[in-house]
Amino acid sequence: MSLMGVVIAQNNAGSAVPELIVLKQDSGVNLSKMNMTLYSAATDWGIDAFGVGEAVKFTVPKPGWKLMQVRVAGWNGYNDTTKTIPSANDFLIEIRDKNLNLLYRMSDTQNAYFTFTAPVLRAIDIPALPLTGDFYVIFYDRGAMVVGMEQQNGTGNSYFYDSLTGDLIPASFKDANSESTKVNWVLRAVGE
Repeated sequence: MSLMGVVIAQNNAGSAVPELIVLKQDSGVNLSKMNMTLYSAATDWGIDAFGVGEAVKFTVPKPGWKLMQVRVAGWNGYNDTTKTIPSANDFLIEIRDKNLNLLYRMSDTQNAYFTFTAPVLRAIDIPALPLTGDFYVIFYDRGAMVVGMEQQNGTGNSYFYDSLTGDLIPASFKDANSESTKVNWVLRAVGE
């Protein structure tokens, strides 16, 4: 994780566009200083993880705003010691409106975005999508990779989305004392 700040800086350096608005529903702490752990839905959902995504609720910041990019803190496990890139598997991104109606869906291989020697905040461009009100960004890691999870300062805007039932389930975990802790998925919505 100590290299993460360097990788994040390198990933964002060439693509910074000043007029883009970055929406964050995590604590907003600089990622290199965030107490972030890595998570895959396969850990808790097993074979059902293929249809369960990490979802974050966002609110459009101004009328006429268009979503143009999703940023995901993730990693495919490549560590440069074996010199072998992990097998290619697909992740899925969905954009849904406040009623969970599907607005956009795209799939790609995790190796096209997340093959770094440490976790990275990776920008994934999407066609400009005009939005109003609340919307959800859902990232299905499908056990192919891990995504960033902030374990403190839970905002209540992160969920699991079960695509089979259409249910949003608050993203929280129980500790050894059975106390529930809300978490934040480190997903960002970017647009203008």
